[in-house]
Amino acid sequence: MRHEFWHKLESKTRRLPGQNGKPRKWIGDRTGIRGLDLRFDVNREFAMVAMEINPTGKEKKAELWQKMQNCKTLFETTFGGQLTWDDNYIKDAGDSVIRIYVKTEGDMYDREKWSGMIHFLIDNMIRLETAFLEVQDYLIHF
Repeated sequence: MRHEFWHKLESKTRRLPGQNGKPRKWIGDRTGIRGLDLRFDVNREFAMVAMEINPTGKEKKAELWQKMQNCKTLFETTFGGQLTWDDNYIKDAGDSVIRIYVKTEGDMYDREKWSGMIHFLIDNMIRLETAFLEVQDYLIHF
C-alpha cells in the first residue's frame, strides 16, 4: 500500500504545469548542502513536508541552524505561511534532527484521504523548495 501511495503521488506530479507528462523531480537530498535535505514524511497520523538539518558534527549542525534562524522571516515569507521550527525533532527510529516543517492530519493506509494528502504534499513541497532556493546561497557559505 505504501508503494501504491508513492506511485500515486508521482503520477499526480506528471500533471503539474510544465511537466509534460514527466514526474516532477524534487530537490530532495540534492540541495547542494551536505546534511540539509527536503523530505516528504507520511505515516498513519500525518503528512509532512520538511527541511531536515542533520550534517555531520554538532558545530556544523548548530551553525546551519543559526543561519536558518537568521533568515526565518524571509524563508517563511517566501514559503507563504508559518512553519514549525523544531531543533530536536525525534524521528521514528529515535534519531534527533532539526526539522522545519508543515504537516496535516492523514493516514497513508486510508485511500479516502490520499487525494487531500497528495495535494498537501505537492503544494507545500513546491513552496518549501521555492523558499529554500531563496536562501540557498546564504546557507551554502556556512
